[in-house]
Amino acid sequence: MRYLIPLLLILEYSLAFSQATNCYSIQDADRKNYCLAMSHRQASYCYSIHAGDDKNFCLAQVHSQRTYCYSIHQLDLKNQCLGLTK
Repeated sequence: MRYLIPLLLILEYSLAFSQATNCYSIQDADRKNYCLAMSHRQASYCYSIHAGDDKNFCLAQVHSQRTYCYSIHQLDLKNQCLGLTK
């Protein structure tokens, strides 16, 4: 039982690393940065996204804060953001 938690942490890290590896094959820079932000759960990648609405969507997802959703101008994307962010 005491080996279960370290094993789960290793598996989680390896899954995140494999997801990040797939992100590097994405050609579009904004999509690549969004993918990296989600796989690493790091907002620094969100700040590299050029489209403002996409950047706010990414920040809302990484930080789990709905306040970023209210800065999104596209109504559908704003509603999606509000629906996904707790």
